Amino acid sequence: MKKRILIIEDDSSILDIVTFILTEEGYDVIAAAPWPADQLHHYSADLILLDEWINEREGHLLCTELKDMHETQHIPVIILSTALNIEDIAVKCKAEGYIRKPFDIDDLVQEVENCFSGHYRESAVIR
Repeated sequence: MKKRILIIEDDSSILDIVTFILTEEGYDVIAAAPWPADQLHHYSADLILLDEWINEREGHLLCTELKDMHETQHIPVIILSTALNIEDIAVKCKAEGYIRKPFDIDDLVQEVENCFSGHYRESAVIR
């Protein structure tokens, strides 16, 4: 069965590119609105790619909510951001990894594969 990736990204260009890349890699990719967080578990995602700034709200707050909820705390989260302190943000919200924008396609794919293989942070974090 294909792994399902939920993308929460408000930039339609990035959303389209990431969706295309990961679909080509064989993943089932869906996009969703970020809030309310307690509804996101209905997507049955195996991984969440989460933009740090979504409609002028901070994505790490959503990440923290997801990690605090029983229904979603097991789902790996990768934060996408241009922020210089993205590593600190990812650690603070308990994300399994981060991707700094702009990113290389191969790095995106590798980060996703690392999360699915359980190689979080120590080898999966893209700098």
